[in-house]
Amino acid sequence: MTAELAPRPGDDLAYPSGLLGYVQDLTTAWLLSYNSPNTRDAYRRDIAMWFAFCAAHDLDVLEVRRPHGDVYKRWLDLQAGKPLPAKTLARRLAGVSSWYGYLVEEEAAEFNPFERVRRPRVDRQHSETVALTRTEAREVLHAADHDHGRERLRTAALIRLLLETGVRVTEALAAQLSDLGYERGHRTLRIVAKGSKPKTRKVPPAAAYAVGCYLTDRAERAGLVVEQLDGPLFASGSGQRLDRKDVYELVERIGRQAGIEGLHPHQLRHTFATLAEESGVGVKKIQAALGHANSATTDIYLKARDRLEDDPSDLVAAAIE
Repeated sequence: MTAELAPRPGDDLAYPSGLLGYVQDLTTAWLLSYNSPNTRDAYRRDIAMWFAFCAAHDLDVLEVRRPHGDVYKRWLDLQAGKPLPAKTLARRLAGVSSWYGYLVEEEAAEFNPFERVRRPRVDRQHSETVALTRTEAREVLHAADHDHGRERLRTAALIRLLLETGVRVTEALAAQLSDLGYERGHRTLRIVAKGSKPKTRKVPPAAAYAVGCYLTDRAERAGLVVEQLDGPLFASGSGQRLDRKDVYELVERIGRQAGIEGLHPHQLRHTFATLAEESGVGVKKIQAALGHANSATTDIYLKARDRLEDDPSDLVAAAIE
């Protein structure tokens, strides 16, 4: 079945021993049924975690029942070392349920044990991600610009691009050198946004300069000139595309150097949105820059920052003093 399927999103999964080959093939087909690479990546991670749980408890993934799913919810919290955010937990359960649903439709499983596993209620207008302040954003850029090590110029270029344009990590990592260009005097980057929609973004001068320094250094190390480089815009030392996991670790490390614990790439995207609004940019323009299909998603980004500032507790405390 899958000999013609390329790429194979499930090839890197650690399948449970004894899982029949045709079920593995169906897993690949299930992942490929989603158009969004981000969705496929998220569901691949979700099903890999479920497989790990089943392996750790000697469970046959095709013989489990609903109670196993209820136990799995608690296991996820234990693995994280704390209760997972409702949105994260709901998505992980939805990913596993989707997999079983696909197997049921293809008559590879008798029923979906996750169909009635209770999922947490999710407020679609709430985001746990909080943007950096203007001062914190400057500290992050300073830490990135003064990073150490062989790949310090790549670090500075990537952090600046994420923070100053708000592009998704997946969009930045998917970009090729051929996607860099010039238009009307501006440095540009062509990205493939969510929904496989191509989009050209302007790269601000500071980020463009950082990217230029990185590419010059990369070319010199390869014994080439910049124009002769090819492949991914952000590459590993061996020339391969950077892994998203490595970027998450890099951003977290730069955050620590800036005095910010637990920094992750999506915060840089949120920060782009909130600083744009603070600078007088309208919601529609921010929505267009971020590639949001609905302005309600952009509003979630902007409202997350104001949760503490809009809290009336200070006013109430002052009133009863």
